[in-house]
Amino acid sequence: MVTFKLIKKTEEILMYWYYPEGNEEKHPGIIVVDRIREEINITELAEDDWERDIPPEEINELIDAINQMRSERGETHFEELVTEPEHSIYYGDHAVSEIAKHLREGVIPEKGMQAWY
Repeated sequence: MVTFKLIKKTEEILMYWYYPEGNEEKHPGIIVVDRIREEINITELAEDDWERDIPPEEINELIDAINQMRSERGETHFEELVTEPEHSIYYGDHAVSEIAKHLREGVIPEKGMQAWY
């Protein structure tokens, strides 16, 4: 679970602090939304967050499983396999996903959370 809260709002940017496991006693990570370029970036990792590069083989295992399920349901739209690793920030990516969801709906969230387990 990750929580986040808006700490700065201007015409150009939105800035959020995010907290792994909602622990506000630890140093927060920082997410910046560039409202002009329509980009979201994690500019600083939270104290209890981590990042890694996910190898293509690991990603392709998941893609194969998704494509297998689609095939069993008779679907014809399949995901393509990847050749490059994907950079991942464990808690930060979940916070970005939740913030982006609200922004797509036209809402600037003041605070929020996402749980996935």
